[in-house]
Amino acid sequence: MSEAHKKFFFTKQIRIVFSAIAGLMTAWLISLSPVGNRVEMNALDIQFRFGQGSHKPDSSVVILTIDQNSLQYFKHNSKTSWPWPRDFYAVTTDYLAKGGAKAIVYDFHFNEPDEDRVISSGADNDSLFAQSIRNAGNVFLSTQLTHQYEEDQPGDTLIKFPDHTTDLPVTQQYHFDKTFAPLIPFQEGAKGIGVVNFIPDEDGVCRRVPLVYELHGKQLHALSFSIYHDLFRQESSIDRTVSSPYLIYWYGRGGPDGVFKYYSIHSVVVSAMKELQGMTPDVPAGIFKDKIVFIGSNAPGLLDLRPTPFTYLEPYPGVEIHATALSNFLQNHFIQEVPFFLLLLICIFIAIAVSLLSNYNENIVTSTVGVLVVIALFLLVSNQLFTHQLIWLKAVFPVTSAMLTYIVSVAWNFATEGRSKRQIQKIFGQFVNPHIVKQLSANPEGVELGGEEVDASIMFSDIEGFTSISETKKPKELVEFLNNYFSTASDIFFKHEGTIDKFIGDAVMVQFGIPLKNPNHRIHAVRAAFEFSQTVYNMTKAARERGEPVFSTRIGINSGNMVVGYIGGRTKKEYTVIGDTVNLASRLEGVNKYYGTSVMISESTVNEQVLDEFLLREMDLIRVKGKKLPIKIYEVFCRKSEISEERLTIVQTFESGLKLYREQHWNDAIAMFRTVLKLNEKDYASAMYIERCEECKKNPPGKEWDGVYVMTSK
Repeated sequence: MSEAHKKFFFTKQIRIVFSAIAGLMTAWLISLSPVGNRVEMNALDIQFRFGQGSHKPDSSVVILTIDQNSLQYFKHNSKTSWPWPRDFYAVTTDYLAKGGAKAIVYDFHFNEPDEDRVISSGADNDSLFAQSIRNAGNVFLSTQLTHQYEEDQPGDTLIKFPDHTTDLPVTQQYHFDKTFAPLIPFQEGAKGIGVVNFIPDEDGVCRRVPLVYELHGKQLHALSFSIYHDLFRQESSIDRTVSSPYLIYWYGRGGPDGVFKYYSIHSVVVSAMKELQGMTPDVPAGIFKDKIVFIGSNAPGLLDLRPTPFTYLEPYPGVEIHATALSNFLQNHFIQEVPFFLLLLICIFIAIAVSLLSNYNENIVTSTVGVLVVIALFLLVSNQLFTHQLIWLKAVFPVTSAMLTYIVSVAWNFATEGRSKRQIQKIFGQFVNPHIVKQLSANPEGVELGGEEVDASIMFSDIEGFTSISETKKPKELVEFLNNYFSTASDIFFKHEGTIDKFIGDAVMVQFGIPLKNPNHRIHAVRAAFEFSQTVYNMTKAARERGEPVFSTRIGINSGNMVVGYIGGRTKKEYTVIGDTVNLASRLEGVNKYYGTSVMISESTVNEQVLDEFLLREMDLIRVKGKKLPIKIYEVFCRKSEISEERLTIVQTFESGLKLYREQHWNDAIAMFRTVLKLNEKDYASAMYIERCEECKKNPPGKEWDGVYVMTSK
C-alpha cells in the first residue's frame, strides 16, 4: 500500500464511516443471538416496571381467588380440606349469576369427577355444579393441552369448540393431540372453553400467550381470547390488530395488593349462605354486576404462580395473566413494536453520531460522556414512548450499535493518532511524572506550562538514621534498600493521588492536587503520610528482629498557594512547584526531630476532613527563620477509628500542659507533661517541654512573651 493510500485510509472521514458500519453490523448480529434476545426481554421487563401505573386495567375485570385464608377458613370452620366439593362452586356460580356478572371464568381443571364425602355425594355435587353452569349461561371453563406419548393415559374428550374460527395472524403454530378437559356435563352448559397453557420465553418468564391452538386439526382459543371472542367480537374485532403469540402489556404487580380488584372466595361463599338464611351478606352479589369474574388461586400450595416481569415484586397468580390479557383486549392496550426498517434508521443515526463524536473529540473523557449521553437520551425517549404510547423501541440493537461504534472508533484512534501520543510518552515518560505525561498526551492544553498559582499540599519525607544504615551496607545493598523503600513510598503516594515531584538522596517530595486539581488534596496528603509512616514502622520492626540498623521516617506537610510550571534552564527543565508553602513543608519535615514525631502538619493543612478522620495533637506555635507570623503545628497522632482511652488521655493531657506552658504556669505544666510520660515514657515532646519549663523558671521570658517558639535553624 502506497503512502497516499495509507494517508487516505487513515483519514477521519474513512474512520467515521468504517467505525459506524463495523459497529452496526456487529450490533445487529448480537441482537439476533440468544444472548441478545434474552437481554432484550430483560430490557422490556424494565420498561414494564418503569411504566407501571401509566395505564390502568379494565375495572370490569375482577378476580375471585382461592387464597390461603379461604383454605384455612373452610378447613377450620367446616372441616373441609382441599379439593373442595363441587357444590361450593355451584353456590359461587349461582351467587355471581344472581348479582348480574357478565361472565364467570373458572381457571381450574374440572376433568375428574368429584369425590364422595361423608356428608355429600360426589355425583350429586357434580350435578349441582353442572346445573349452575347451565342456569348461569355465561360460564367459561378451561382446558389444558398436551401431547400424547406412548404408554400415556389417553386424554379427556373435548366437545366444546369455538362457534367461529379466527383468521388473526399466527407467527408460531401450536399443535396438540391430547387434552385435560372439563367433564362433559360441564362442557355442555358452558358458554365457552379456553386454553390455559403457558408457553414461557427461553428464560422461563411468561411474556406472551398464544391466542390460537390446534387440537386434532380443530381450532381452540386461549381463555382470555375465547371470552373476548364470544362476548365482544360483534362490538369490536381485534383479529386484525393482534397476532399469536400475543405480547401481553403488564399493568403492574400481581396479587391482592396489585392492579386488579381481588375478592377472597370464602367471603363470597359465606355471603351466599348468609343471604339464603335471610342475613346481610358481607359481599353483596350486586357488586359483581356487569363484571367479568375470573376464579383462580393464588395460594402457594396450589401451584398456580407464574414467573412474569413483575414476579420480582410478588408471586404472580396464573389466573391474573388471563385477566391481564383480556383487559388489554377490552381497552386496546396493545404494544406496537417499531418496524425493523425504522429501527435500522435509528441505529444508523446513532452510530454516525457516536462515530463523529469519538473521532472529532480527542478527549477520551468528553467523548465517553458524550456517548453515554446519546445512549441515555435514546433510553429516555424509548421509555417515554413505551410508557405513554405503548410503542416498543427495542434497545439491544441501538445501544450496542452506540457502544461498539465507540469501541471501534477508540481502537482505530489508538492505532493511528495514538502513535504520536505514545511517542510523547516515550520521550517524556523517563523524567516526567506519569500523571503529567498522560495529561500532556491526552490534553496538552490542560496543563499551563508557563506557570500558574494553585492551591495544593506538599509533602517532604526523609529517612532518619540513614547514615547508620549506609555504614552497614555495601553499595549494591544500599541501592537495593533505597529502591525498595522508594517503591513502597511511590505505591502509597500514588494510591492517595499524590504526584512524586523528585527524589533527593534519601528524601522524597510529593505533590497533592498537582497537576490534576483536587479540592480534597489535604486529606489525601495526610492519609498518604500516615499510611507511609505506619508502613515504615512495620519495616523497621522487621529490621530490628533481624538485627539490622533501625530507621524511621520524618514527614512534613504544608498546604496553600504555590506556583507550578516547567522550571529550569535551556538544557534541563522539570515540572515542579516553588514558593513559601513549599519551603515551610520542607522545614516541617526537619522540625519532627525537635519533638520526636513522625508526621507533622501545619495549621493550613488542617480542615474538617482531616479532623473527622484523624486525631491531631497540637505540638507548638513556631516562628521559622525568615518569617514574622507564627505557625501552629500538629502531630498526626492516630486515626479516629484507632483511638483508645489511653491515646485520648495523652493528647488531652499534653494539650492541657501546653496551655499552662503558654500561660507561664511552669510547675502545673511540668506536672501535666510528667503525667503524659507516665502513660508513655517515650513521649519525647513531653520531656522536651519539661526542659523548656525548667529553663523558663530559671530565666522567665517576661509578660510580653507570646508562647511562640522561634526556630533558629532549618
